[in-house]
Amino acid sequence: MSEFSINEKKILSDHFSNTDENVFAIITPRQVDRGALMSRYSRTDKSMRRIFLDEFLQNKNRGEEFYNRVLLEYGDDSVAELGEAQIAIEGLSNIAVKKIEDRRIGLSYLEKSSRYVAWNKKVNGEYRFYKDPELMKSRFADLYVDTCNFSFDIYSKNIDPMIKYIREKYPIEKYTFKDSKDGK
Repeated sequence: MSEFSINEKKILSDHFSNTDENVFAIITPRQVDRGALMSRYSRTDKSMRRIFLDEFLQNKNRGEEFYNRVLLEYGDDSVAELGEAQIAIEGLSNIAVKKIEDRRIGLSYLEKSSRYVAWNKKVNGEYRFYKDPELMKSRFADLYVDTCNFSFDIYSKNIDPMIKYIREKYPIEKYTFKDSKDGK
């Protein structure tokens, strides 16, 4: 079943080169929305096209608001690199991502941030780890899958308690931060 309704696909077709493939171009007319969408994508577990429907389509100023907040208030200029042509590839393994990023000449990459996105959600009942076809034909297939599932189970069991522990041990209220506008 598709992630998008027929109506959503019609809307998305004006903003993305396709609505049902893992590789697509972002063709939404406003450049500011393209860059902001890419940056927002790195901080959520939603697909890029779902973010567009949920957050950008409803708020015509979303791109400007994002850049004002991230660039002007926080000074994160890495998002400024996202203002060129954008091609998205979703659903890759971390290993494949690193292979692509190693060929960095002339390109700027953005990927899901493990600081913002928890990796404990299952898709179609399975954790999202790579299953090499050759390995899955071998006698080690079950051991590999069991080991990866075990690792993800441990991560899933501990991610929320760990975040709670860190927040209790180091409450943000105890820290002083400079104001991003006046530096004080």
